[in-house]
Amino acid sequence: MGYSYDSKAEAEAIHIEPTTIRGDRGQYYRVHYSGSLLIDETSNPEFEACRALLARGIAGRLEVSRFGKSHPDTLVPDIAKAADWTVKENESRGPHFGRWQPRPEDLSQNAVSRAPEILPAAVLASGDPSLPRKETEPAI
Repeated sequence: MGYSYDSKAEAEAIHIEPTTIRGDRGQYYRVHYSGSLLIDETSNPEFEACRALLARGIAGRLEVSRFGKSHPDTLVPDIAKAADWTVKENESRGPHFGRWQPRPEDLSQNAVSRAPEILPAAVLASGDPSLPRKETEPAI
């Protein structure tokens, strides 16, 4: 994925935080964007965040950082191009970049897609009670 980018262009920013480690998928993360929760749980935070942002009409550069760090861990030069990629791994081949395709189980759960008609799960007005949070075990 050869990219060139303008280092002076403003970048969008996400913050990722580790949540749980489970089964063969390993570490899961929560992704925050612009002070709000973007993705509650993912094993592939950078690329899934690109798909979620693109679905909301947000493109350009993306800086990925962890809470408490003074600099980004990763710079994604083009959100739209990165949204087409994922990290794949299987028994015969270790982690590698591959073209993203939704898994069949994701299709039944309204997976993040590039379709512009995706709406937020909820829109809360001032004075509405907050939504319940899903409890997760702490990261080790």
